[in-house]
Amino acid sequence: MEPTFEIPEIPKENAFNAIRFLLCLIVLLMHSFGVVKIHNAYLLDGHIAVCGFFILSGFWVTKSYFSSDSLKTFFIKRAKKILPMYYISVVGFSFICSYFSDLPAKEYFGLNYFKYIFWNSIFLNFVCTTLPGCFNGEAVNGALWTIKLEIGFYLILPVIMHIWMKLKTNKNKNTFLAVLYILSVTYSILLKKYAVSLHIPQQLEHQLPGFISFFISGMFIFLNWKFFLKIKNWLLLPSVAIYILHYITKTEILFPIGLAVIIVWLALTLKKLQPIGKNIDFSWGMYLFHFPLMQIIYYSANGNVNIPVYIFSVIGISFMFTFIIEKYIQKKIK
Repeated sequence: MEPTFEIPEIPKENAFNAIRFLLCLIVLLMHSFGVVKIHNAYLLDGHIAVCGFFILSGFWVTKSYFSSDSLKTFFIKRAKKILPMYYISVVGFSFICSYFSDLPAKEYFGLNYFKYIFWNSIFLNFVCTTLPGCFNGEAVNGALWTIKLEIGFYLILPVIMHIWMKLKTNKNKNTFLAVLYILSVTYSILLKKYAVSLHIPQQLEHQLPGFISFFISGMFIFLNWKFFLKIKNWLLLPSVAIYILHYITKTEILFPIGLAVIIVWLALTLKKLQPIGKNIDFSWGMYLFHFPLMQIIYYSANGNVNIPVYIFSVIGISFMFTFIIEKYIQKKIK
């Protein structure tokens, strides 16, 4: 590990967990609205929420990296944080879904079942998104596509930080991060513009190179923490303007850093929200569990759901699952 970086102290009274929980609820609501065909849910943007997750990850995982005494310790901490919940969501719900499959158990637990387990276990969820006879062939857990990006970020972070530490001046360090940011944004712009004409899968836009700008934005604020605290109020208005312009211009050139400033500013300002998620961070488990629960509830009722009851059921059961697993399983692993 790199020993020469002074880890900044983040105020204990902050709303980071509350904001993470809010972002999780936005994703959950957008997925639920999508199932019941409500597509005009104003003020709710699932893309913004996912980007917010990546910004927070860039911020806190960088802190975790410098707080670890070795690479081994860093990766062990990351594994303990995300893998137990992740594999419960993959394997656990694969068993639960057998009850809701149209196929008998003998056929359900066949080759396609183990294909789903294998590809999802190595985070290549897009290869096999369905379980036999479940949900009319729709994805069991459409929220898992982001996990491979998160894992990819964990793997490249030590390389980024190694190069960053080798640079002598703060100017060079920040220039290096800016170059990574620009390359990421350029990748997204070019892919969006030329993917069809070059016959390149459009989904590649939603892979790590295209989203690294959001991770980098979170990292940039953490690595320049003292300077950020001095100018954060001056940065807020331009960042809000960038946020609004991103909807008007349909471009994300400055959007990642603008969103990062807004999120961290809110986390430092809304201190009274600190109790939310203080003892248990529900956002990770709810993010992983809500989608299969949403599918189970909807298809068990053959689509005849009362929308408010349906949405509150998804939120409530996801919350309950997360509370139980965090309290009795995850807590023992840490």
